[in-house]
Amino acid sequence: MTNPAAHFQQLRQHIRDELATVLDFDAACITTIDPATLLSTGSFTDEPIEEIHDQLFQNEFLKKDVHQHESLAKGPVHAASLVQSGEYLNSERYQHILSPKGWADELRAALVIQGECWGIASLYRQKGKEPFHEQDIQAVIHQTPTLAAKLRDELFKKRDTEADDSANQQGFIILSHDHTLLYGNETGLHWLHTFQAFEQIHDRAIMPRPFRALSAKLLYGGSTQTAAIMTRMPTGLFLSLQAFQLEQAAGQAEAVMIHIKRAQTSDILPYAAKTYRLTEREMNVLDCLLKGQSTKEIASTLFISTHTVHDHVKAMLQKTNLSSRRMLVYFFSNI
Repeated sequence: MTNPAAHFQQLRQHIRDELATVLDFDAACITTIDPATLLSTGSFTDEPIEEIHDQLFQNEFLKKDVHQHESLAKGPVHAASLVQSGEYLNSERYQHILSPKGWADELRAALVIQGECWGIASLYRQKGKEPFHEQDIQAVIHQTPTLAAKLRDELFKKRDTEADDSANQQGFIILSHDHTLLYGNETGLHWLHTFQAFEQIHDRAIMPRPFRALSAKLLYGGSTQTAAIMTRMPTGLFLSLQAFQLEQAAGQAEAVMIHIKRAQTSDILPYAAKTYRLTEREMNVLDCLLKGQSTKEIASTLFISTHTVHDHVKAMLQKTNLSSRRMLVYFFSNI
């Protein structure tokens, strides 16, 4: 069995290594993200970039800059180089973070497949080397659907969920404006330390990427009052993390509370639909199945024929590689 503490880091590093076979770069940051919110669920970051990681986080949410994650994920162009695009002179990220640290160029790519973004690859070249060329950008674009599919399919890969006494408890932690831990209950601290172990963070003062992303979204994201992500732990457990910006008392600095709990089936189903490419109508049928409705009841509820219900169930069985309606219900009731 793969060591769960290293599992996702190995996956992100594998993506980095795959990109290294098609173009040259000196450092990389491979970030997995929640496709619903486009917030980080973790990253593999080469050490030279790790030292400016917090500055990059702040730039992503505090500044309106070029080639930001959301614009690449949602826009018509999913990959771009600061220098090749000519935008480096207009980029605070380049002028105030990258260039002073000796970086000549940054190539960012959103790992998108079928309209959904599952990760961001950020690649860097040092000064003294040529910036990324158009052929480098095209090489990354050619790779991104395959890499995105790996991230998407990994989310629901079959794994034996390990028992965890904290899984059914509510966890809370409170972070300061600079992502420093202020308070936490026992369960919240358990999950914080678990995330740190899975990201191989040995300094307890350093927040894991999902916690930093949620905090940064609230503190630097303008008027946003709440932010949320869902992530799967390497052990197989799905967790829901929701952050709330706390009201400031007189003379007190801003703070963020993060609520951590086991994700419910209703939280997970939209991600499962993306992973197994279920259509909207198939999701409607699945919802009825999970409520225990018969074929006739589903047909009546959705105003379709019983034959069409059977067709949708058959399609879902093929997409999930399951053999019966009963197994389909069991699978989606226990993810």
